[in-house]
Amino acid sequence: MERYTQHSRTGWQVPEGLEQAAAERLAHFEDAYEDIRSKQARLEEQMEPLRAAGKQKSVRFRELLGEKLMLQQMVMILESHGLT
Repeated sequence: MERYTQHSRTGWQVPEGLEQAAAERLAHFEDAYEDIRSKQARLEEQMEPLRAAGKQKSVRFRELLGEKLMLQQMVMILESHGLT
């Protein structure tokens, strides 16, 4: 991935001419982050009835749990880089 930012003594900067590309990439990142968070909420909604029915050991529940954990790991990586 090509970097659109450079770090200097005064902080982060976007080289002249790359401002629009950097803004678009940031917008795509923000869209992706919102998508991850909404998928997490939808998974929780799908898991709750299964949990209430005592089906935590079902294949479907485990699939949902695996996806939820994967998304949770992605959020943790982003948080560790200060991106949330």
